Amino acid sequence: MDAPIAGPEVSIMHLRKFRPVDPPPAEAVVKKPVAKPDASTKPKQLTISVLGRVLKVSCPLGEEQRLQNAIDELEQRVASTKFKPGVHMNEDVLLMIALNLCNELVEVKKKAE
Repeated sequence: MDAPIAGPEVSIMHLRKFRPVDPPPAEAVVKKPVAKPDASTKPKQLTISVLGRVLKVSCPLGEEQRLQNAIDELEQRVASTKFKPGVHMNEDVLLMIALNLCNELVEVKKKAE
């Protein structure tokens, strides 16, 4: 059985931030005290099930409903894709869903331009 997937939360906004190519000189770096996270600011660990696989994911506090909405959408897409001719294996189902989602994303980006 595969090990559960766990890791730090990553949002699209985190992935889109630009980073400098070269780090700033040491004298330009101002170190700020880092507050230790308490239980009220730590991401919440949730266990979800997709296509029979149990996954552990981190979810920022207050975003649980958003994650649940995403899970519901994925489950709906899995159910509608599984019954299409020629799509039988879990990997095929997820690949078709990923392709459809990417296509929808491209269309949304076109409309936003």
